[in-house]
Amino acid sequence: MRKKRWLIGIGVTLGILVAAAALLYAFGGMWPPSEASRAAYAAMVARGEQPAIEARFTIPIPGCVCHSDDPVLQMQHAGRRMSECRGCHVRR
Repeated sequence: MRKKRWLIGIGVTLGILVAAAALLYAFGGMWPPSEASRAAYAAMVARGEQPAIEARFTIPIPGCVCHSDDPVLQMQHAGRRMSECRGCHVRR
């Protein structure tokens, strides 16, 4: 009986972990860009140099950041989800 409870507990825990990983893969995204990058991009939008980017639901994942200094690239990547990151991050 005790072994059965342990196995059920382990199974439930693994199920929750798999569901959380799937949720983050589907909706997880990078941490929001810095205020400076957002301000620089907003200025470009105001001048008509860049299009406004639509807001999109993402779950920010700490440590997941755009490593570019370009505010345009940072703002474009801010709305991407992990499932869409393969375009830039392909292992070779």
